[in-house]
Amino acid sequence: MRGARITELGAPPQPVELDEPAGETVVTVEAVALNPIDIAVGSGVFYGGHPPLPYVPGCEAAGRTEDGALVYLFGEARGVARPGFLAERVAVPADLPLRVPEGSDPALVAAAGIAGIAGWVPVAWKAKVGPGDRVLVLGARGAVGQIAVQAAKLLGAAKVVGAGRAATDDIVALDDVGDAFGEEGFTVCIDPLWGEPLADVLQHAALHARVVHLGQSAGPTSPLRSADVRGKALQILGHSSFALSREDTARAYLEVLDHLAAGRIAVELERYPLDRAAEAWERQRSGPGGKVVITL
Repeated sequence: MRGARITELGAPPQPVELDEPAGETVVTVEAVALNPIDIAVGSGVFYGGHPPLPYVPGCEAAGRTEDGALVYLFGEARGVARPGFLAERVAVPADLPLRVPEGSDPALVAAAGIAGIAGWVPVAWKAKVGPGDRVLVLGARGAVGQIAVQAAKLLGAAKVVGAGRAATDDIVALDDVGDAFGEEGFTVCIDPLWGEPLADVLQHAALHARVVHLGQSAGPTSPLRSADVRGKALQILGHSSFALSREDTARAYLEVLDHLAAGRIAVELERYPLDRAAEAWERQRSGPGGKVVITL
């Protein structure tokens, strides 16, 4: 069978012939979504290390079980500490595949998980955004940020502002956050950046604002000012999808997939065939904004 494998850290995966899998449940893979964590693992910079070389990458996928059911695959440290899903067939424990509604687009099924949960749970579950909230989403150009912006609007926020390094038609520059919210300030901040950007925008927070922190794209430490945190009695909530229970992960994933399938939340998919796996990898490395998916 065909798949793709990384033979050297820092190099993209290349199509290869692989041995047939043997295990409890064999799933025929139809799509594998790429994520920043895949690039970090494959580059040798992920704090959790990497599977023994050479290894098959891919932390999440969509495929069909032997009875034809469409399923989502994620877990068991696949693509992180163990070989991942970028192969025509994979063997998994019987309780790993999560069944999804028939008729779903396999590429969307694969893409809805890691980024979808990271964008949805901080907004809907942690911050509990609702009518009257004024929401700031940092890192709004990326897939997680895009989903967070749409989630906040879907939940009825009075105002939603996406911020990034530079302004575009629908994103304000980080330096302009104060102007975007005025004297009222934001009541919720969704933060995948940490570092200097978060420290800089907290001066524009409203009293008792909720900050949900879910990533460190701008750096692992942040020089938060005591006056901003104490003076505004901020609530800073940490979020990690890896800390969710298996049941909560499945529930969050199905919520996101339902919104994506219905068009209430949208994400741009870039599809690449397996033969162009290296090209897809480099596209993901460049920070595409949408979701890069390899189809098999």
